[in-house]
Amino acid sequence: MVLRANPATLRVVQVAESVARGCAVLAKTFRGPGSLARGDQLIRASTSIASNIVEGCGRGTVPDFRRFLLHARGSAQETLSQLRLVAPTDEQRSSVRSLQSSTVLILKMLTRLYEHPPPDK
Repeated sequence: MVLRANPATLRVVQVAESVARGCAVLAKTFRGPGSLARGDQLIRASTSIASNIVEGCGRGTVPDFRRFLLHARGSAQETLSQLRLVAPTDEQRSSVRSLQSSTVLILKMLTRLYEHPPPDK
């Protein structure tokens, strides 16, 4: 059986890509000691969310798809943790809150997708 999951049609992938872009923009504004490392970690974690979902779609079986959704969930949790560690300036505050909210949405979407994966062919 082959999994019928097109990542381009999955809303969670679109939201995850948006979060990754937002995190990249936010990371460029970090200043002070350790800012480069913090920004790099945030970018890597947020980028991994969509990457893991897409890779799971490409694996072709429901068990593999679910395994990669769990990896994506871990990356989303890490992204959320990194966003909580940010001490935002006034200009960054609304962006950080928006990214946190979108990441929580991703976690909910991943849980639903794990429980109800696309059907096999």
